[in-house]
Amino acid sequence: MNTIHNWNAWIGTDEAGKGDYFGPLVVAAVYVDPESLENFSDLGIADGKTLSKRRIRRIAELMRSDYEQHIVVVQKMPTEYNSLYDTLRKRGQNLNHLLALLHAEAIHTLANRVNAKHALVDKFAKNDLITGQLIQRGVAPTPLGIEIKQITKAERDIAVAAASIIARDVFLTGMDTLSETYEIRLPRGAYQVVEAGKEFVKMHGTKALGKVAKLHFNLTGTVCAP
Repeated sequence: MNTIHNWNAWIGTDEAGKGDYFGPLVVAAVYVDPESLENFSDLGIADGKTLSKRRIRRIAELMRSDYEQHIVVVQKMPTEYNSLYDTLRKRGQNLNHLLALLHAEAIHTLANRVNAKHALVDKFAKNDLITGQLIQRGVAPTPLGIEIKQITKAERDIAVAAASIIARDVFLTGMDTLSETYEIRLPRGAYQVVEAGKEFVKMHGTKALGKVAKLHFNLTGTVCAP
């Protein structure tokens, strides 16, 4: 696993659940310094989307065991996610603004804890929406504060890959919790979920759908149709 910059220590962030109809949206931030870089490399860290659920769980457990202070997670379960999304939509904003909000929160929290000066983000929008959120939190861009670099396919970097594993692990746990709570297996993804959605509505009613699903997805209309 490579690094794609010349920083000695930095934060990587990534999200999980953005494209999933059911379950939470999770953003994770992981701080890498020379010591943790060596240990993370030994764990076989890779993009969480390429690893099995069992492997994700194991690596995430090992990372938390030795480097809990290097990790920050921001999770929005469906009820809170839907409320926040509706608030942003009323301001003329969209999902990318919601993502920027969560990435900024994770970066801000972790940077304050470890005094990081650099952060690498898996790019999700054409414009830089994160820096504005950080400025609102009182974090100045470089040279006074933190440097934010946003690139596509940033999971090539070990810090972002580590963040993707943590985010995926928390997302999977959230999915398991919702499935157990409502006694129905909620599938991942956004294409083969209509049948499960209809079954959920049949069991718990339309009003409860927002407790497990991201309601702004176009699928909601199909799921709730008679």
